[in-house]
Amino acid sequence: MKVEEMKRYIDDYAQNIISDLKGFVDIPSVSSDKENVDKALDYALQLARNMGFEAKSVLNHQVGVIEIGEGEETIGILSHVDVVPPENPQSWISPPFEMTERDGHLWGRGTMDDKGAIIVCLYAMKCLFESGEPLKKKVQMILGTQEEVEWSDMEAYVANFPLPDYGFTPDGEFPLCNIEKGCMDVELHFDLDETRDRDGWYFTSILAGQATNAVPGSCSCQLVRYQNGAAAESKTLTTTGKAVHSCQPEKGENAIFNMADLVAQTEHRENQISRILMMLKEKFSSLYGEEVGLYSESEMYNGEFVHRNVFAPTLVRTDKNHLLVHINIRFAYGTAETEIITRLREVAEAYGGKLQVSSSMPAVYVSKERPFMKAFAQAYEEGSGRKHAFVLAYGGSYAKAMPGIVSWGPIFPGDEDTCHEDNEHISIKSLLDNGKVFAIALNKVALSEQSFK
Repeated sequence: MKVEEMKRYIDDYAQNIISDLKGFVDIPSVSSDKENVDKALDYALQLARNMGFEAKSVLNHQVGVIEIGEGEETIGILSHVDVVPPENPQSWISPPFEMTERDGHLWGRGTMDDKGAIIVCLYAMKCLFESGEPLKKKVQMILGTQEEVEWSDMEAYVANFPLPDYGFTPDGEFPLCNIEKGCMDVELHFDLDETRDRDGWYFTSILAGQATNAVPGSCSCQLVRYQNGAAAESKTLTTTGKAVHSCQPEKGENAIFNMADLVAQTEHRENQISRILMMLKEKFSSLYGEEVGLYSESEMYNGEFVHRNVFAPTLVRTDKNHLLVHINIRFAYGTAETEIITRLREVAEAYGGKLQVSSSMPAVYVSKERPFMKAFAQAYEEGSGRKHAFVLAYGGSYAKAMPGIVSWGPIFPGDEDTCHEDNEHISIKSLLDNGKVFAIALNKVALSEQSFK
């Protein structure tokens, strides 16, 4: 097919794409809900079968694999069917798991991250499949089920199956993201002091956040007034913020920091909960690690933009005599992971706590000179009408899971990034433009005898 024919093909299937996406979004496949995650994976696999593709689940339903074509090289498309929970369901304009179309946009959890991209990738594969031309390469879509949490799905897949030679994950931004920040999750653990030896108000519990990779939009603290060693009355303090993806916390408002401001103005007896809360405000509200000795002096590495280290407390909660703080870190390419761990361990120990690293994934760098990168760049310009560039990906994606995979789409320059936010949505035009770019890219690579490694 010619470029204009591929664009027209995606436009002709616009209503099918919207309808298929609605069925997908309406499945509340929050990572921890295995039943609905399984349903979402089955839904995508059945759509693929209906299009004539080979589709199966592997590793006890942890991963879905969809394939067309054959050849010595494999183009990979990595994506995920799980989603983060809605932070504040009551603040959504429409139910998060009932996709709604209005004002030229599609609203619902997963429309942008990552279900919309999966649907248009399937239609891009369908465009290639129905071109009538013999495929010279295999196209393999790999669908994970735990991307928003611990990546046990992709770890198992990488350990047990052959990997694509190159490809993309539509779980970030356009243009091509050849550099991606590293991602680390750490937990700070503190014992709570239970002494109430003086009359007054004491903080007895705190709760903030629902996902490790989202800035919390709400925080609540329980205050109890003790008199003569016994609880006399209680009250609850609540603060709100704006939930956003933790890869760019500056776009939101962390309710934990707002709670620290409120606590500073509230009568209370200092204890470990209030101390840790004030520490989080002091050490991490600047976002870039200045107060913990991890500020990146330069945003460049070997002449390319890598930004800076970014820190976001995403979960705080108490359980009996224990306090947990979860910090999500996005570190710039060139930063030593050992240095991050050392500095944060010092912070935890200064307040009588311990540090535990729950996960760490390296920063990504893929050479701009690789042939598949040049083909993708040309497809972007032809499919979107926009100028190509190589850019930094702020978020963590499955690009970290396999070599030769780059983050590419679905967010175009100028589009609002609503990933992990309340009222997540994507414009219909952007969704269809994604399909056009991907269809052109797959045709360029899969129909050519040329190696794109």
